[in-house]
Amino acid sequence: MPRRLPSPRDTALAARLPEVPSAGLGATLAVQLADRLREAVMRGDFTLGEALSELKLAAAFGVSRTPVREALTTLQREGLIDIRPQSGSFVFLPSEEDVAELAEFRSMVEVQALRLACARRREPLLAQLKAAADDMDAALALDDRSAVAAADGRLHQAIVDNSANAYLSSAYRLVAGRVGALRTHNLVVTGASHARSQGEHRAVIAALVKGDLAGAEDVLSEHIWRMRLAYRATLARREAVSG
Repeated sequence: MPRRLPSPRDTALAARLPEVPSAGLGATLAVQLADRLREAVMRGDFTLGEALSELKLAAAFGVSRTPVREALTTLQREGLIDIRPQSGSFVFLPSEEDVAELAEFRSMVEVQALRLACARRREPLLAQLKAAADDMDAALALDDRSAVAAADGRLHQAIVDNSANAYLSSAYRLVAGRVGALRTHNLVVTGASHARSQGEHRAVIAALVKGDLAGAEDVLSEHIWRMRLAYRATLARREAVSG
C-alpha cells in the first residue's frame, strides 16, 4: 500500500522541497517525491544546472534510492532533469536554441488555444485572465516575485484550459514545467523586471474585450518570444559571473 513520504530529516533541504497537495496518501513515494521536486524546480528553489544527489535526497527522506531514481526519471521525461551517465542528475539548463524552439512551440499552442477559447469559452476566459492579471498586480505591489511568477503561469494556463481541446492541453503539459521554471528563473533568480510583461498581458485582455482577436494574437506571440530574449540576458549574466 502506498505510504506517506516522511518529513525530510535535512531541514536545509526541506526548505527547498515544498509540500504539494497532490502528493497524498494514495500516491507512491516516487510520485510524491517527483511532485515535490517538480514544484521546487518550477519555484526556482533549485537553480538551473544544479546537481541533485540521489544519495542525499534518499537520506534526507529516509527512503531507499529506488523511489528517488524513479522520481528523477519522471522529471527527466518532462524535461526538467538531465540524467547523465557517470555524472549524475542535474536540473535542466537549456541553451538559447532550446529556449527558441520552446518559444516557437508555445506560440503555436497558445495562439491556437486563444482562438478556440474565444470561440468556445470567451467569458470564462476573460474572467480568469483578469483575475490572474489582478493577482499579478497585487504581487508586484508587494514585490513578491514568486507570487508574480505563479499568477503569470495561471494566466497562460487559462488560455489553454479554456480552449476545451484535450490534445492542446496535453501538448502544453509537455512543456509547462520547463516554461514555469524558466519564468521563475528569469523573474526571481535574475531579478528581471516584470512590468513590461504585465503590460503585454493587459494588452491581450484589452484587445479581447474589444473583439480584436488578431491584435491579441499578435501581442501574445511577441510576449512569448520575449522569453528567449530574457533567457539570452540570463546566459550573458552567467557567462559574466563565471568569466
